[in-house]
Amino acid sequence: MFIEKICVATDGSDLAVRAAQMAATLARAGGGRMVAVSVAQPQFSVRDCAAALPDAQAELARARQAALAHVDTVARIAHAGGVSCDTLTCLASAPGPEIIRLAEEQACDLIVMGTHGPNDANRLFAGSVAQYVLANSAIPVLLLRLPREASKPDFSDGPAA
Repeated sequence: MFIEKICVATDGSDLAVRAAQMAATLARAGGGRMVAVSVAQPQFSVRDCAAALPDAQAELARARQAALAHVDTVARIAHAGGVSCDTLTCLASAPGPEIIRLAEEQACDLIVMGTHGPNDANRLFAGSVAQYVLANSAIPVLLLRLPREASKPDFSDGPAA
């Protein structure tokens, strides 16, 4: 399989930056094209019934600006590595389906993203967004974890305890 175009899903985290760096390395060896994708997720919550309702327009604008900043970071990483990069953002409460949809629309050959894991107690599983993309994408997915989060393989010949 020849990788011509790589979709990088980003949430702006340090791990997403590492995923972008890995994608740029892979893209440079292949077709040299990346697509940075970030899903703007507005956060609405009302803590107290007596409290004023949140300013919906301001929260939507904040979420969109954050998504734009995230894809801009990936684009800068790609361009510094000599790789072309398109940027896409959308607004949704569930990023997983949107990441897959955008990667398919852009005819990407690989999706690269970081995974934080759901919590410290269970490091064997990917985070919910990464889990969704991995389970539902027809496009191959490369998940990157922080080295300290990776579980060590068991190479013993005996039965697992």
